[in-house]
Amino acid sequence: MRNRSQFYSLLARLFRVEVDQDLLNKMMAMNFPSAAGPSELAGGYGRMSAYLAKPGADPLTDLAVDYAHTFLGAGIAQGTVAHPYESVYTSTERLMCQDACDQMQALFLGKGLSCDGSLDMPEDHISFELEYMAHLCADAIPLCKSKDAGICQRSFAEQKQFLRDHLLNWIPEFCSDIKKCAATGFYLGAADMLLGFLHLDESLLENLMAESDEPAA
Repeated sequence: MRNRSQFYSLLARLFRVEVDQDLLNKMMAMNFPSAAGPSELAGGYGRMSAYLAKPGADPLTDLAVDYAHTFLGAGIAQGTVAHPYESVYTSTERLMCQDACDQMQALFLGKGLSCDGSLDMPEDHISFELEYMAHLCADAIPLCKSKDAGICQRSFAEQKQFLRDHLLNWIPEFCSDIKKCAATGFYLGAADMLLGFLHLDESLLENLMAESDEPAA
């Protein structure tokens, strides 16, 4: 649960705002597995590692330009933009601040959470949704330690439902759009890491639910 929470938080940071020196330093210090889980995850690790090994003379500028182009549509009059909002991918008119945003507001309020107001972004921004999942994972740590199968089962079910209702319902298309827009291996790798991890986590939750549902020996 702790590792899952930390990885969700890392993914949230990758897509929240442009890369700063602190994030770049942390990414360059990471050891990415050469092969892991779904092919998207392994491919994402490979692309990210290759980029970080040779980031160029001015990576912060390059990544800021790529972020603005890919996620904000800067410099694009027409064409594909990877809008980082669930509403854009799930509403009929592909508009921001639709039903998904209202649903996320309710979920945050239900947990007594709030989004970083300084970012001035709707609650269905991908980074907030990934941080919400990180919160669910962190909340599950003491529940797992209790060894109460019923409580664990409810926590896993809540995570699985959020994963399917608010992440896997739109992020595959979002990642596909990133691959059409991004110019750097950093964001191409991040897209594969994101999608690969979500698929891996879905399988993990299914296994955890099956295990917690088994009668004690």
